[in-house]
Amino acid sequence: MGKHERGWVEATEQLTAQLANGTEPDPDLEERGRPDLAAALAERIEADFPDRTAVRHAGNSYDSLGDLIVETGDGETFLEAKFVASGGTRANLGQDTLTQFELFEDATAWSDFRAEIGFPEDREALLREFDDYPDDVRDWSYKSAVYDRAKHLKNVLDVSRGQNTGSRADEVLADPEATETQREAARIVNAILDLDREEKLAYFDHLRDADQNPRNVETFAHLIVCGYHTADALEEHFDSDLDEIKRLLETDAYRLYEVNKNSGTVTVENPAELLAGFEWADTRVEIPEDGTSVSVVTGAPGNRRRVLNIAYNWKNKFQGIQTPSMNVFVPEA
Repeated sequence: MGKHERGWVEATEQLTAQLANGTEPDPDLEERGRPDLAAALAERIEADFPDRTAVRHAGNSYDSLGDLIVETGDGETFLEAKFVASGGTRANLGQDTLTQFELFEDATAWSDFRAEIGFPEDREALLREFDDYPDDVRDWSYKSAVYDRAKHLKNVLDVSRGQNTGSRADEVLADPEATETQREAARIVNAILDLDREEKLAYFDHLRDADQNPRNVETFAHLIVCGYHTADALEEHFDSDLDEIKRLLETDAYRLYEVNKNSGTVTVENPAELLAGFEWADTRVEIPEDGTSVSVVTGAPGNRRRVLNIAYNWKNKFQGIQTPSMNVFVPEA
């Protein structure tokens, strides 16, 4: 999260505390934050904690567990507030997160692995096979050359907004009225998709041979389920807070509040319920023989439970082209 976004988020959290406490909101916070979202979040907190005695802002969210702390006669409940544009994906993390946080020990990062096996060069060779690029994307000397060529191939295929590029390529190849230029673009797109899949499977073979750190796997799973979805937040809490998170979950003293930035809708998750019954024995990253996702699982093979699904993905253009990342999902959510 950038400094600008963190600024309005913190101001909105502080406003929420003031509104939930029934105090006059600070005009400066109203100017810097989102009063509409603060009001929606405060209203939900008031409904969920009718016996509250105070709501405190915890300060910089990287310094403590939870952004807001609700005080009642029975103790404190920590609330992690997330302001999101949409639901579905639990976290969108950097491509090397699992090796950065040493879930795998002594394993090569995904970015380095691609470089080592020559993936960028193989991808470029396939893109060079297309002969009908416009003049403004023929120069290979600038950084966006790969992205611009991939974008042009999508334009040739006439990929509609939200349509899967590979599916559109298959449609073109099955269309007897498609032009030879369209067919060539479709063939190259499919070849890059195949290359990407082969590279991911090779990387998974590499990870399968690496040792895992079960505590790091368990820590990662807890932090993600509890709403820590950025590299900074993970790093701040990774080394010291697993036991404290477990304590809060065991005492039912932690909640995750998600506020939709567009609609103002507030949804609440209790991570203790998502993780109910997990014994955290034999916790590991499970790597399938075929597929481009891995899972965090716990329990012996006969009593295995999935905690997270993690998809290795490229966010822009199509698979194998731009912005490699990891999408993380909670299966029970």
